[in-house]
Amino acid sequence: MKETSRFYSSLILLIVLNGVIKPFWIFGIDRQVQNEVGVTAYGSYFAIFNLSIVLGFLHDCGLTAFYNRQLAARNYELTGNPGNFLLLKFLLALSYMAVVFFIAFISGIDRWDIVFYVAMTQVLASQFVFFRAIITAQQWFHTDAWLSVLDKLLMIVVCFPFLYIPSWLGGMSIERFLVLQMICTAIAMLITCLLLLAKGFHFSFKSLWPDKRVLKAALPFAIIILLMSFHYRLDGFLLERLSSAAEAGKYAGAYRLLDAANMIGYLLTSFLLPYIARHHSDGNMMTGVILNVRHILVVFSLSISSIVIFMAPWIQKTLYHHNDASYVEVMQWCIPALIFYSLLQIYGSVMTATGKINAFILITFISVVINITVNLFLIPTLGAKGSCIAAICSQAFCGLTSMWYCRQKLQVPLDVRSWIIYILAGGLVAGFLYLSSYLTINRLVVMLVAGMIALILLWLTKLINLKNWKQYING
Repeated sequence: MKETSRFYSSLILLIVLNGVIKPFWIFGIDRQVQNEVGVTAYGSYFAIFNLSIVLGFLHDCGLTAFYNRQLAARNYELTGNPGNFLLLKFLLALSYMAVVFFIAFISGIDRWDIVFYVAMTQVLASQFVFFRAIITAQQWFHTDAWLSVLDKLLMIVVCFPFLYIPSWLGGMSIERFLVLQMICTAIAMLITCLLLLAKGFHFSFKSLWPDKRVLKAALPFAIIILLMSFHYRLDGFLLERLSSAAEAGKYAGAYRLLDAANMIGYLLTSFLLPYIARHHSDGNMMTGVILNVRHILVVFSLSISSIVIFMAPWIQKTLYHHNDASYVEVMQWCIPALIFYSLLQIYGSVMTATGKINAFILITFISVVINITVNLFLIPTLGAKGSCIAAICSQAFCGLTSMWYCRQKLQVPLDVRSWIIYILAGGLVAGFLYLSSYLTINRLVVMLVAGMIALILLWLTKLINLKNWKQYING
């Protein structure tokens, strides 16, 4: 019960911290950078950024997910030499940089400064995530909750003067933004490393030669990282290559909202995976945690999707200072994928934590094939909207199939009653938003009331039981 209490209290801290910091980063800094540098320049960066994500499996090869799961499960036979993992990640980082530059060259990309800054930031971010994976594997969830906002908090501090007080340090350019991002990521990584050392975690170097057993065991995780990178980020690169940088920039503006909303799911499941890896033998404990996380994420994603679909013109005008109909349409088609992202994050984490990695690879591979096929078919005619449709199709298959697999093989209940409540919550929020469109009510108030409707329904139906959560937190 003590570990369950620590999990839930840390979960709340994680949500609060990221609910404060991440929106300010995304809408106050990242969005403002796009407005400052222009859609085309940002679209070119977005394409290179997506390429760096797609190739990201090379600088990690699944080592982070593998090490996190094995350390959480107390399998010290394969995790007893952490220094060896660091050395291996350094060698992988060198190969990653080489491949990124090679792919950029054959793709005709000529902004080598952007390629370097983006690739280097990805290497540093990968190491930052590796150190955080050690922390969550040790079940130090409170510590990781604070670290989850560290890099973005640093970026807010250093970027704010350039964006909002340009007379002081000068304006913001895409090059300056990327340099600052690289520096802040490096600082966050170093702070996390020092924190691990202060907590007594030692990076011993027993051997400079990688353990073949580790490489073999980590291979499935590397495949998952590769497939998920393709699934999440290839569309932005394909858009820029098959359509235009302007279409990629249009998609980037809508994807920013999806990425922001999806961050909550990513953060919650970063706790969920190591927790289940350690406690999956206790079926009741595991099921309770999975369903509680699902209740939060699915209702959240349905509410956010409804808000964006009905309020897209106002959101587009507020964030990007125009409400061009084509941009609004892309935003409305982009956000529904969030619902299936949530399912994928939950049940994909469950499959990974319980060792059902091969089945997850197969499901993800089929999803990637669906995504690429639909993108290639729709991008030439529909542009950014085509990528949105491709994401909905592939994410729906991946999320629903993963959920079905966990029900069949791991006996994780579907809980049909909760799905009826999800649909009711989404319908009530959508109905309220539709009616409010005919009223002269402040849009921020409308968004707040829509969120309250969903929360009240969860409370009335006891999907979120405040008494139980209080017991979880207090132990």
